[in-house]
Amino acid sequence: MSINQHYNRQGYVYLKQFFSEEELQPLEKILHTFHQTWLKYNDSDYKAGAINSHSITSAQQITRQERLDLLRFISQEKISQLVHTLFPGKAVFLNTQLFFDPLNNSQTNYWHRDIQYTGMTIEEQKKNIITQNVLHFRIPLKAESGIELIPGTHREWDLEEEQETRLSMNGRKPGDDLERGKKIPLNRGDLLIFSANMIHRGLYGNNRFTFDIIFCDDLPEFRDFIDFKNHPAKEELPLLDTDLF
Repeated sequence: MSINQHYNRQGYVYLKQFFSEEELQPLEKILHTFHQTWLKYNDSDYKAGAINSHSITSAQQITRQERLDLLRFISQEKISQLVHTLFPGKAVFLNTQLFFDPLNNSQTNYWHRDIQYTGMTIEEQKKNIITQNVLHFRIPLKAESGIELIPGTHREWDLEEEQETRLSMNGRKPGDDLERGKKIPLNRGDLLIFSANMIHRGLYGNNRFTFDIIFCDDLPEFRDFIDFKNHPAKEELPLLDTDLF
């Protein structure tokens, strides 16, 4: 089965040891610099339960050269090829995220679809997951418990128990286990690509430190969600041989 066929059926692709140490070490250094400064200035958010940060390519915590290095990593040929393979039409870079463990180790994770946070009605969500595409390219920088997802739900709606769990209905909670959940542990060097629209949850533990690159369809309805400060400046574009920005 091809990568594209697997994604279309399951909603994710798992590629072991996709990145070399030579590729990861410079990336890791930039992300650690960003993260330590982020923690300093977002201490209240971290103490309140934050598990991720975002918009790293527009952050003041990194230098202009580090920003350019990140943009080059994001738009490198082997990532670009996967984007072109998995998206049915033209895709564009949306944002970055950095995932870490919550400060409180008793904090529970939660099942969700990213689309549930857009303000769409349930009926609109059901319609749009069939045609809209938002993909996370998840890059773990250390071994971690990974992610749990429900294969196929990037195009199919929840079973009754799954929706009740995800939306805290009828006594169920978003952290409750679901029968169809599939756990995918991740190691340094792996790449997990998955649809943001599918039912999924991150698995905390082992001081996870994971970098996500997010791409979406190049369509007007996504424009409101793109902060173009995260994209290359005009003078940077000639230094990046890509159509992802």
